[in-house]
Amino acid sequence: MGEKTGAAAISAKVQLGIILILLLVYFLQVATPLRLHPDTVYILTAAANAEQGHGFLYHGQPTMHPPGYLAMVALLIHLHLAHPWVLIAVNMVFLTFGLAAARRIVVSEFAGGLPVFLVCLLSLLSFVFIKYSAIPLTDTVYFGVSMACLLAMKSGSSASFDWRRVSVAAVLLLASICVRRVGIALIPALLYMMLFQLDLRLYVQRLSTRMKVGALVFAATAATALAWVIRNTSTLRDFHRDLRGYTVIEAARGILGFRLKELGEMALNLPFNAFPPIVQNAIPFLGALVFLLVFGGIAARRRQFSVVEVYFVSYVAILLIWTGYDPRYWLPVIPLLIMYCGMSLGRFLERGIARHLVTGYVFLSIAAGILTLTLNTTLSYSGRRFADLYPEYHATYCAAWHCNEGFDPAKVNPDALQVLREYR
Repeated sequence: MGEKTGAAAISAKVQLGIILILLLVYFLQVATPLRLHPDTVYILTAAANAEQGHGFLYHGQPTMHPPGYLAMVALLIHLHLAHPWVLIAVNMVFLTFGLAAARRIVVSEFAGGLPVFLVCLLSLLSFVFIKYSAIPLTDTVYFGVSMACLLAMKSGSSASFDWRRVSVAAVLLLASICVRRVGIALIPALLYMMLFQLDLRLYVQRLSTRMKVGALVFAATAATALAWVIRNTSTLRDFHRDLRGYTVIEAARGILGFRLKELGEMALNLPFNAFPPIVQNAIPFLGALVFLLVFGGIAARRRQFSVVEVYFVSYVAILLIWTGYDPRYWLPVIPLLIMYCGMSLGRFLERGIARHLVTGYVFLSIAAGILTLTLNTTLSYSGRRFADLYPEYHATYCAAWHCNEGFDPAKVNPDALQVLREYR
């Protein structure tokens, strides 16, 4: 018994060591030059305008992004700390806290052990996590805040009713919405916790009349604040613009195709353009398989349905009506995706062939993630060669860094060039 316990302890230490090493490599990305992305240019330009007292504007128009992340960047500009390495360090801090919260959520479902380690490992080695955590965007910050909010709800739902727990969850929910519009997916989870997993009615009955009035005022104030935040942060101009000219059937078919393509990419753990055309054509079908596995995992939890499932279903429901294509839409729920797939596959692992197939897939996914993380780190430390390795904005980087070789001035993005000059 003692030897088994010691072996288990060593195994746990090895698992922790691997996760810490990966997080260390993530933090090495703070050395990267500012990685441009259309949304990054949009966000950083609006933040700079806000710091100058002009409001969160982009070319004179209000942004479609909530003000939370933009306000944080504006504050960093005011403090003369808005350097690329600081912005990436902020991402890594939120990623670390989000992963820690996600781990505790998964532990409550799997009761620890190898499955929890694999969820954390495969999340960190997901090409989506690796790529977008090194770019100043809202996704990684939202991941950290939303996972903390979900953990607060999960912890609160397993205890007697406590206004302090509910208040913490509500504050984190507001913070999530202020970072990304999709934070509204947390609202059904909070309502579910209060109405179905906490004995709210019994608690209210024990209150005095004065305390009931106070609770009502608090609830009304919180609801008003939530409505104000949603109204002022969840604009849908881009949603209506992207749907213009499409019928409902055409839009639904296109959105479903995007979501399946994204899920297929994440299953292969490589971006779409890394594969030959014959594999690209099969990626949506692989995405459909992932969708079925996730559905099977949620169905297996039907008798233990909790705030985690409510949030995940709400989040996916929003994605199923949201236009556009980008694998990073799934970044905030990647650990949950892996968890539910694991729950579906768990019932097949008793069969020898299935176990070998799943084990082989996991090793291939890990190998692809390690390769992506290695290339990402190489890019971060590529120096002046970075412009050649970031082709979409090659001319813009050359204009900002005064490259010796020639470049086409017509391809320089003036907004991106201004961002590179302001955030150094």
